[in-house]
Amino acid sequence: MPPARVSLREHALAERRPEGGRRAKPYRHSRPVFDRQVRVHSEYVRRLVSDRQLKPAMTALYGIDLILRLIATEAEIDRIDQAIDARLLEISEALGEELEVLRAQLALHHLTEVRPRYTGVQNLRIEVSSPHIGAYTNLIVELDQLMIAIDTLWLSGLISNQEHVDRAIQWRDRLGLVGQAFIALHRAAYEEADRRGQREAVDQAEPHVVLTVIGEDAETLSESCSQPG
Repeated sequence: MPPARVSLREHALAERRPEGGRRAKPYRHSRPVFDRQVRVHSEYVRRLVSDRQLKPAMTALYGIDLILRLIATEAEIDRIDQAIDARLLEISEALGEELEVLRAQLALHHLTEVRPRYTGVQNLRIEVSSPHIGAYTNLIVELDQLMIAIDTLWLSGLISNQEHVDRAIQWRDRLGLVGQAFIALHRAAYEEADRRGQREAVDQAEPHVVLTVIGEDAETLSESCSQPG
């Protein structure tokens, strides 16, 4: 007869169960991760980093995954995973559609090969330890590309100062709101863990840093923002 399946939650709790009056050392899982380097060019994406919105959002995604596997049933995990997937897909599709519109404008004015030089590029190191963190990382890159297109149109005199600012703030805030939703969901999951008597197990889980700001540098590009003659 095959051995009974042990869930991640049961395994984690067993590792923390006192034995002989002493607490067992927490088990350290060997997690698969991608180490991804991301360069942020545009000011408004940099502000998401400097305002400490990106790191809490990505850490929340990691925390949600951790807590769910300690306290939730398979059905609950699937339901919440699907809700996160839908939110990530929604904003990704919106960014993609807007970027297509902007690139069509650039093509109309022969600016497809033109992009600004940015004076303070920010370098990030992201540990992609779940598909959701990978998808959120892609959103950062997509938003930065969208902002570059907006900046190019503005510097080329094709949109006004006010439209430039309004568009940039609109898309920065849209991604920021998605991040805030994940932070709120993480908080709710933690509170639910507390209600189910699993707060200690969650608190003792391995701390994890998802996003690290490496530093800043000035990017040098050969492209000019002026329209080619």
